[in-house]
Amino acid sequence: MLERCRGALQRNLLPTLVTCRLVPGVLFPTYFACGVMRVPFLRFIAITLATAGVHVGLLLTLMTSSLEAAAIQVQVIGIGCAALLMILRTKRAQAIVRALFARIRAVLEPLLPKPLRDALHRNPTPRAIALPGLPVVPAGAPTIGWAERIPPLLFYIPLVAQWLALGVRYRSLSLPTAANPSIEAGGLLGESKIACMDLIGPQARQWAAKSVALVNRPSLTPAQLESLASGAGLSFPLVAKPDIGWRGIGVRLVRDAADLLAYLRGFPADVRLILQEHVPYAGEAGIFYVRKPGERHGRIFSMTFRYYPHVVGDGRSTLRQLIAADPRASWKADLHHEALADRLDEVPETGRTVRLSLVGSSRVGGLYKDACGHVTATLTARFDEIADQMPGFHFGRFDVRFASVERLAVGEDFRIIEVNGAGAEAIHMWDPEFKLGDAYATLFHQQALMFEVADACRTAGAQPLTALELVRYQRRQQTLLPLYPASN
Repeated sequence: MLERCRGALQRNLLPTLVTCRLVPGVLFPTYFACGVMRVPFLRFIAITLATAGVHVGLLLTLMTSSLEAAAIQVQVIGIGCAALLMILRTKRAQAIVRALFARIRAVLEPLLPKPLRDALHRNPTPRAIALPGLPVVPAGAPTIGWAERIPPLLFYIPLVAQWLALGVRYRSLSLPTAANPSIEAGGLLGESKIACMDLIGPQARQWAAKSVALVNRPSLTPAQLESLASGAGLSFPLVAKPDIGWRGIGVRLVRDAADLLAYLRGFPADVRLILQEHVPYAGEAGIFYVRKPGERHGRIFSMTFRYYPHVVGDGRSTLRQLIAADPRASWKADLHHEALADRLDEVPETGRTVRLSLVGSSRVGGLYKDACGHVTATLTARFDEIADQMPGFHFGRFDVRFASVERLAVGEDFRIIEVNGAGAEAIHMWDPEFKLGDAYATLFHQQALMFEVADACRTAGAQPLTALELVRYQRRQQTLLPLYPASN
């Protein structure tokens, strides 16, 4: 019930705060409810300052007339505005407003350039997106959301502001590095991915993909690589990826020892990487799990289905043309042209799905769809079992591959391919159907929750990194990323 109340208050925060300014006697209870329900502070304070400014300005203007007339005018305007807001919250009024905007849009839209028309509709897919193991995305569904259109440096400015405010509140800007005491830097950035995977204890290893670490040495031979892989219970094809990575950079499928050796030639010397089994399941998801210190059970805060970038052949068009015609693939066309330079003139047969990237990251054009509605108590219990085997893990995202949505819902037939700590995002907010405000609300809530969990860990004895130590981790990661070979 509290979660439903919190959601309703956050969705209706603007009309609620405006109404409480105008209706006598409800201001204090409303503000108290916002605090109890943990409404995002920056959003609350921004709306409060704006409404207070308008309210005070209106009062000062009205006070230029007689006090009696001003009081009557304030009452009339306040009651009128409150009534208007209440009317606009009714389904009938909203339907009328939507119909009015639809008529205006129908008149103006044909006059706009095609790229702008597509952007207004968030680049709808011309065909249904059907990938094995994943729910079908119907034709006409948006493929590029408003959040993705904003340059990253600009998009994250509000989150930086919230981080600073939370840092002041909790007396530490680097507090999130204590959110997962068993992971270096709390998993905020620059952590070892193999160390995160190794946190999973023996009783839960059946749910994790087999992985082994390898330091790239110029002296390595195909025979040594074969021996290392077989000794870890691995067989080709394998997935090779950096131990310190970000958004799928440097991840590659290698077919045999010779292919792996070619990959290592382009990999930085004396730097560690991971060899991991190639999980055959087609579905991929990001499952964000949270459990505060001392709690018996956690919760899945977010779940997202990842649709890897692909095109479908028609028997006539080249791969280059198919990429250009697909709204999602064309969004990252330069990356696909670089990765598939020797195949761009290939003509795929009708109905054939051509995968454009091994990873489903949005960096390479992967489509994210909100899957929170598919979270079940059984699935949550399964990740409780896994987290029980991971001492010191409280806040992060499990990237998994799974056989089908139905099997995932009952906590079966999936493998964890990566464990991410405090630096992970609740990526369901990148679903193109999310409004920009909803995306920010999700990230604000996640960031506030991260500081809350880290504060509980600090109370239990964990120590956050200093700012200087955090900078060292950041520099190490940023130095390595440009040196990795291209993904495939």
